[in-house]
Amino acid sequence: MKTKFIGPIRDNLPKGKVLLFGDSDANPTDFKGILPSAEGIDFVGNEFRIPLKSQRNNAVGFRSENETLPAPGSSQYTYLQEPMRYAYSVFNITGQLLKAADSNEGAFRSAFKAEMEDTTLASKLDVNRAAHGDGTGKLATVAAEAAENATEVELGSTINFRGGEVIDFVSTTGTVISPAHTVTAVNRTTKKITIEPKLVAAVATSRFPVRASSDSTVSVPNNSWNKEIQGLESIVAATGTLHGLSPTTYSWWKSYVDSTGGAIGDDILHKGKDEVGFEQGVDLDNGLDFALVGTRGLRRRYANTLTSLKRFNDAQSTTLHGGYKALMFDENPFFIDDQCPLGTVYGLALNRLFWSQMSDWDWMEEDGNVLKWESRKDRYIAVLYKYCQLGTTHRGAHFKLTGLTDDTK
Repeated sequence: MKTKFIGPIRDNLPKGKVLLFGDSDANPTDFKGILPSAEGIDFVGNEFRIPLKSQRNNAVGFRSENETLPAPGSSQYTYLQEPMRYAYSVFNITGQLLKAADSNEGAFRSAFKAEMEDTTLASKLDVNRAAHGDGTGKLATVAAEAAENATEVELGSTINFRGGEVIDFVSTTGTVISPAHTVTAVNRTTKKITIEPKLVAAVATSRFPVRASSDSTVSVPNNSWNKEIQGLESIVAATGTLHGLSPTTYSWWKSYVDSTGGAIGDDILHKGKDEVGFEQGVDLDNGLDFALVGTRGLRRRYANTLTSLKRFNDAQSTTLHGGYKALMFDENPFFIDDQCPLGTVYGLALNRLFWSQMSDWDWMEEDGNVLKWESRKDRYIAVLYKYCQLGTTHRGAHFKLTGLTDDTK
């Protein structure tokens, strides 16, 4: 487990998910993804801290002959800081399976591999979902109040559900309204999820579901509320404090957000890039360092505009380093992500995003054991963990377009 499985786990988790991918060893002309780490990053307790220039030296100007020069000035600095977050994946192995390994390693590897592939996929989807969120753990909004004892709940979107998730319904302050429900069915058309057991209390539209454990209760919650990484919802925004900085104090610490909506096309995508380029002075025509991320429906609609104009050809669809396939816009890749909010396209300066990591995915074995005996059970528990945070060194280098015409899921 320590030597044969952790490598494939680390390799497989970012596959197909551009927000999880970062390769510092990529060729300079190849796609690198998000920075694996930021320069000058320090850890102070359980937070990352990065120095940031908050104001450039503006002691410049023209003068007449023999006039007094501008008074000397200097740049001003502050810090970006954010608490680390802790992701876990827990699974168990029976004593019988372990005993089988004594006589047949191949059988053990086959069974263990199947369990690990399932656990890895669940972890990939959950971390990638969180990378699109706002740090609160909100999986969706509640579209219509659900009464006590209901087994169906109508949501604003079902993109974060595939069945089998365990959820709590909580208030905006984290109070658990109805705990430990398993999603047994997902209806993409009506945007309803079926749950068991029944709701123990009515769930109003001001509530929302979060990831939880099967032993979560109203009095003793066990869920992800307000414990997740910062995601694009809070990073690529025009309002709200991020990494300790507020746009109210630092007016440049905000992203360009356009909620005009309508059909996707060259004009609205160019506008997003031009707004960022003008306001922030960022070069967005730097090829693979800038990328668009949207849904399958939006990318398909954009590809259709190219086809109708007879501009679509093989050169506009390419495979990048890491195995990612992308449609190209202005030499920037356009990726699909099934956990991107519907009707939304992000424009991301990938070299201004970074993963802060105190550890990559690894086994919890500080006690010397990867497998830990579960009291009064003939089985053992293994725990994968990762200490990390998603951040940006330049919030204004990104943009977000919302309300675009998209599929309904």
